[in-house]
Amino acid sequence: MAERILKAEPDWFGAAQALVEGLQAQPTLDGRVDVLERVCLDLGEALYPGFAKLLAAVDHFGDREVKVLGADALAQALMTARLPSTRLPAWGAGGFAGLGLDGPLRTNSRNVGPLEFLCVWLVRDVSDEALSGEAFETAATYLVDLISASPRAAALYVDKLRADASDPTEGLHNAQTRRLIETLAERWAAGDAPAEVARAVARAAEADRGAARWGLPLR
Repeated sequence: MAERILKAEPDWFGAAQALVEGLQAQPTLDGRVDVLERVCLDLGEALYPGFAKLLAAVDHFGDREVKVLGADALAQALMTARLPSTRLPAWGAGGFAGLGLDGPLRTNSRNVGPLEFLCVWLVRDVSDEALSGEAFETAATYLVDLISASPRAAALYVDKLRADASDPTEGLHNAQTRRLIETLAERWAAGDAPAEVARAVARAAEADRGAARWGLPLR
């Protein structure tokens, strides 16, 4: 199968509009979750960054009503354990490129949703290009703002992040990414603005990189 790649300049407005129209066409929340799952599945694991960008585009281009529509669908996805996710290798299980193959890497991989994916991408090589702190702040701000359009979605997502961070056997996070999702959850739960939440996570990642450059242990 030929490798699927995003266009150099995707039509994010058109893609976001198509997603919103698909959500609006469904009369039930479960039907809207079906739409999210189908879009994520159509993109595939290698293009999961595109799914995160698509959600960001819905927030960027959408009005309040559109944001609530998307956030309510994500809340239902969280309630029913159907959050559109990709799979990333557990630490020590190999590289992201191996996820498309059958075999042991598949059993050593973990499901990760869009916000957690951004946190992991900030510090791990899980895509063809690195994610800068600035790009993380932009994307995370949009996603937190979108999800926060539904208080239920925001509360459920914060609970999910806390559960991921507190699970010692989960395998996706090392000390650094665990600290990032903890920072994300706590600042979000405290009511910080989306941009402030994203900035706090980016600064935590930069502080860890600075400590690593000096050979200091990460606490």
